[in-house]
Amino acid sequence: MSLPASLLVCPVCSNTLEQYDKRWQCRNNHSFDEARQGYLNLLLAQHKNSKAPGDDLAMADARARLLDSGVYEPVSNLLNSNVQGLPQRILDIGCGEGYYTARLKQHLANQGCAAQIVGLDISKDTIRRAVRRDRDIQWIVASGARPPVANHSMDLVISLFTPLMPQGLEGIIHSDTDIILVNTGPQHLIELRHIIYDEVRLDTFSPIAKMAAAGFECVGEDAVQQTIHLTSSQHISDLLMMTPHHWRVTQAARERLLAHTKLDVSIDVVLHRFRLSKNKIAIAGTESK
Repeated sequence: MSLPASLLVCPVCSNTLEQYDKRWQCRNNHSFDEARQGYLNLLLAQHKNSKAPGDDLAMADARARLLDSGVYEPVSNLLNSNVQGLPQRILDIGCGEGYYTARLKQHLANQGCAAQIVGLDISKDTIRRAVRRDRDIQWIVASGARPPVANHSMDLVISLFTPLMPQGLEGIIHSDTDIILVNTGPQHLIELRHIIYDEVRLDTFSPIAKMAAAGFECVGEDAVQQTIHLTSSQHISDLLMMTPHHWRVTQAARERLLAHTKLDVSIDVVLHRFRLSKNKIAIAGTESK
């Protein structure tokens, strides 16, 4: 997808990137070639936390298989139902292999809105899978802490199951931009956790305090609690691989879980919608005078 030149910016100097066929370049001659698969890599080496940051190809494929089965569709529907109005420019931070991004695009298209959407993830492997899902979304490899998009350009920012760094948001949004964050509740995957852990903690995470400290106020909250039915050991394995538990589980616990061929699992997901606080808008208005 070719975006207006004003939307993507150079990750080195923040000047506008102009597109010349498969090459993107700023006025300072920093140049980035579009990959043959159709995505743009704007992740600078100094912003990587490892040689290959983010989820690997096996995790991306596991997520794609499970999400394509439809078991997480209630989460996608929760997101789509909370998108207000018809946003023209959308950024999905931590988009993974693009399931939620593409379904949001289709949801808006059904309402007559041809939104320009940027899907951002730090993992090159997951972005490669995202391109396969929808080539009309601009997929980029980049850091969510430093989204390489133009100042005040985004009408909607979404981030699902990703530790969001709000300090990177203020420059890319305007006063009416909605920021939608989706996180897990205390009962999320509780049955799976009881199988793989000796002790299960019912911790929950709310982004409200962290966002408030960065100048964003919560203007809406919604949730979905539902039981999903995993009907094969492959789906159970895929679910484990797309969660942080994949990194923590012992081999014995993994084998115990994968001995199941069917499993009913609770989905417990909480959505928060944020906007810049009125105080923050007022301060910004004063400083601009």
